[in-house]
Amino acid sequence: MSAVLFTRRTRWQALTRQRPTPALRVALLASYTVDPLVPYLGLGLHDTALSATLTVGPFQQVVQQCLATDGFLAEARPDVLVVAQRLEEAGDPGPAGDAWAAELLAGAEAAVTAARRHGALLVYVLPAVPASRPYGRADAMHADGVTASGTAVRQRLRDRLAGDPWVLLVDADEAVRAVGDERAYHPALFRFAKVPYTEEVFARLGATVAALVATWFGAGCRALVLDGDGLTGAAHLLPALRELRAAGVRVALRATGTDWWSSADATDLLAVLDGWVTDGRPLADQLAEIADELDVTPAQLVLAGTGPAQAPPRQVPLGSDPALWSDELRAAGLTDRLPIRRWTGGTSRPSVAPVELSLDDFVAGLDVHVDYRPVAADSVAEVAEVVARAHDFALAPAPPAAALAGRAADLLAIRVRDRLGDYGTSGLVALDRTADRWTVDVFSLSCPVLGKGVEAAVLREVTRRAGAAGAGEVLVRFTDTGRNGTARRFLSDLDGVAPADPRVRLHAAQTSADDPTPGSPAATATASTPLTATAVRR
Repeated sequence: MSAVLFTRRTRWQALTRQRPTPALRVALLASYTVDPLVPYLGLGLHDTALSATLTVGPFQQVVQQCLATDGFLAEARPDVLVVAQRLEEAGDPGPAGDAWAAELLAGAEAAVTAARRHGALLVYVLPAVPASRPYGRADAMHADGVTASGTAVRQRLRDRLAGDPWVLLVDADEAVRAVGDERAYHPALFRFAKVPYTEEVFARLGATVAALVATWFGAGCRALVLDGDGLTGAAHLLPALRELRAAGVRVALRATGTDWWSSADATDLLAVLDGWVTDGRPLADQLAEIADELDVTPAQLVLAGTGPAQAPPRQVPLGSDPALWSDELRAAGLTDRLPIRRWTGGTSRPSVAPVELSLDDFVAGLDVHVDYRPVAADSVAEVAEVVARAHDFALAPAPPAAALAGRAADLLAIRVRDRLGDYGTSGLVALDRTADRWTVDVFSLSCPVLGKGVEAAVLREVTRRAGAAGAGEVLVRFTDTGRNGTARRFLSDLDGVAPADPRVRLHAAQTSADDPTPGSPAATATASTPLTATAVRR
């Protein structure tokens, strides 16, 4: 990570400790781990006077979370919903990318549905064309190559979403191209934590999303203020200033005292200035007067100069070489302008008709298969890692690997595959078994398999095995960790989980976070209370 990006991350950490009053609630859903985007997006919004709280949902659950009427989005209540999908997680592309298109269009439709339900602005991140090329250098010549398929899918997504007046589009391919393939991807981190991109890519995406959201909410640049203090060589700015004015951006100047007007730059700049303030007042007072004179809000001012950063307003730092100043202004994105239809409600119709999509239909079409296997002593480390990384769906804090190793005979590993791919070992169940009752005290699933019916399938399998062993009850013990709300919501309504053996009673109970480690004799004996709204099936 570069020193610049490290500084920005540090600034964001300091801001989150200050807990400013948020102006926006932003929710993020992606087919990959999108957490590295948060500091850059949050800081970008903050620097445009839009303080925000940002919440990240479980990855690779875009459709499930968007179509669910409860869960992550219901809790986040977003003003802005950011959805990012990658083609790499969409399975086989199919002829002309049709299979890719079906997966990503389903996600886009679900995102539009969720945004409308919550009254949120949707920011959809168009996927980058994958870097892998099965046909190698000849890929561009193949009609079913990655380039052709990815380009076709991206255009279909653009056709569907660009005409929606409540959708903003951001292109991940632009960020990847700007950074370069060799520096854009992080294969090792993706294998370990499903983080596909480097910090540079996330920084560019965060800045772009923040700028567009700010423009949407009226906090984009409407006037550029030149900081006259130390601005020697301002004549070099004239080409860029003329372009800004032609694009509708006003140009003003502030300086400390009236001596600036005797500088060599004063005469050249007068022709492009819409206003100026040169006196001894504080910067904030000067900017307030300029905003009033130009009929814009202070949040719509951008300060350009060579001095130290000011907060607020947003600043474009100019380097030590005046000959590069025009290029630095052009690269600052000050001419961002949304289509007029976004302010009028829109007049164009989507070229692709909306698709009716239900969560049940989506899950049914995934062709999910769940397999179970005993855990041998030499494979405990593998399942322990799955349990340690499962936060959204876990019954309790992850037990130490040593604790799991000590009860390998009680463990059942869960393997999941569907038409999009094989997820390998995706979960673990630990069973404390007596003649009459089986207690599930460890039940963890990784994010990619959630919302696909795996949760219910596992409990049905446990009740089947319990019934075959002669037990009449399966108890699921739950402890609130503060992060496992997905598990709580599932267990709070077991009506949808009919036991495979009707003789087996299936229910859940909540225990205190102070209880002993799951699976220990003391934990088994600890009293528990029924989980709120638990339904019991007999």
